[in-house]
Amino acid sequence: MRIVADENMAAARAAFAGWGELLLRPGRTLTAADVAAADALFVRSVTRVDADLLAGSRVRFVGSATIGIDHVDSDWLREQGIGFAHAPGCNAAAVADWVVAALAAFTRDRRHRLGDGSAGIIGAGNVGSRVARRLHALGYEVMCCDPPRAAAEGDAGFVDLERALACDVVSLHVPLTTSEPCPTHHLLDAAALAMIPPDAVLLNAARGGVVDEAALCERLDRGPPLHVALDTWVGEPDIDLSVLERVALGSPHVAGHSLEGRLRGTAMIAAAAARHFGREHAWDWQRELPPGPGAVAGEDFVTAILHAHDPHRDDADLRALAHVDAQARGEAFDRLRRDYPLRREFSAWEVPPGRGWLRAAGFGGESGSGSSYGGAA
Repeated sequence: MRIVADENMAAARAAFAGWGELLLRPGRTLTAADVAAADALFVRSVTRVDADLLAGSRVRFVGSATIGIDHVDSDWLREQGIGFAHAPGCNAAAVADWVVAALAAFTRDRRHRLGDGSAGIIGAGNVGSRVARRLHALGYEVMCCDPPRAAAEGDAGFVDLERALACDVVSLHVPLTTSEPCPTHHLLDAAALAMIPPDAVLLNAARGGVVDEAALCERLDRGPPLHVALDTWVGEPDIDLSVLERVALGSPHVAGHSLEGRLRGTAMIAAAAARHFGREHAWDWQRELPPGPGAVAGEDFVTAILHAHDPHRDDADLRALAHVDAQARGEAFDRLRRDYPLRREFSAWEVPPGRGWLRAAGFGGESGSGSSYGGAA
């Protein structure tokens, strides 16, 4: 077999050892010529997979080591008889860690009080369900908004968008879609942003286009106060630095970039490809994990959380893009993602004796998942 994979896919050489020829290429600049003779293609969210890339190629299977699939024309793949798989839930725990860490950072910055008030989770899929459980364990009154799930399962347990936006914390976990019945492009437009109460927290680790950035800037400029943490941006990798200047915390689309999450993603699409091609697949991704980071330190909740992951570091790295030549900022954004420091999930950290309260934040393990808002949350 001939396989082409994104050069930043975790442990690709180990996952596909013995399959045949493996070519690693930059995902952002992958071309039709790169994949013309390939039997399988493995990508991440930075590669647009459609007819322009694959028409006339030998590719019979595409795997995306991602939760969302807005970068893939799955209808075209199906029409061409090309197999496709992605990795829903692979980094759900990592994103939940990021949400908790962002709230802890806001607590340290005196913008919020961890565990206080209500939390509206918009999109209760693999990620959103994990976030909802985590925030409930931390003491928040959690309200989930997920119209597709509500339509399929009944309204019990779900609220409408207006009620979710009225919470003290609003966390977005939806795919980016433009089609009915539940389009999410600019889901948070000016009218929706106006529903969020003063001094609330808004977190977006979904997709940049879910939030109307122009409307967000207007809300932040004119008030009332809103504390915003953005991990995803319109136009990545060429993001609008004027948006970054206005938000309290920013990160370069790395909320899900835990080591465990990246390895799970590779393992899920490798296993799907093995089934597609009728191959045996015995790769154990957990063998790629180094020893755990040890016991989490900190006498109080916030300090312990930020010991494991402090979003302020990602924020500082992203804001440094302001000092990079405008022509090179996109490449610099991608480098931040490519060279992201090793980050272990909270579950990998040991909980010291007498500090079982850390488990509410996700330390020491967590299980379970939900279905997906529109199929890809």
